[in-house]
Amino acid sequence: PVNLRALHCVFEAQNGQRCRELFSKADGQLKIQDETLFSSLDYYVIGYCMESASDTVRSIELERCQLTAEGLDIIAQKLTPMKNVKILKIIGGDLHQKEKLLALKNLLHKLPNLESLHLEGCFRDSKHSAWSYWMLLGELLKQTSHLQFLSLSYNSIGSEGMKALCAASSNFS
Repeated sequence: PVNLRALHCVFEAQNGQRCRELFSKADGQLKIQDETLFSSLDYYVIGYCMESASDTVRSIELERCQLTAEGLDIIAQKLTPMKNVKILKIIGGDLHQKEKLLALKNLLHKLPNLESLHLEGCFRDSKHSAWSYWMLLGELLKQTSHLQFLSLSYNSIGSEGMKALCAASSNFS
């Protein structure tokens, strides 16, 4: 997997070819794990490198990262549609805020051929797992026309959340 420190080094050199090489060696997987993404620069670096290697990146995994709505928007704004990305995993990323879900929607829009979406442990606090969040997530999923697999493991969905997801997903083909 490609780590954030390597991406910063490549970004500082403004070397798009090196980004493609890094992702090729990592079997097309961008995996950022246990990172605190403090600044807009961290997100911009990720977006720059993903854009530079858009023909190489096949899988994006953000595991136990402290994500912000602004940061997800920065990545989405930086990208042109990445047609080769088939898998997006956000594991342990707190997505309880409406702004974060809307930013995720913008990111998903840039991944038109996404087949597998893992939002694991992103909605663990039951007081935030309200009907409106699940309806918004259901609406968000409607735009992923190629989606074949959805994992919502380790989330506090509850019966109201299941009803909301089912209601929102009733239009899936």
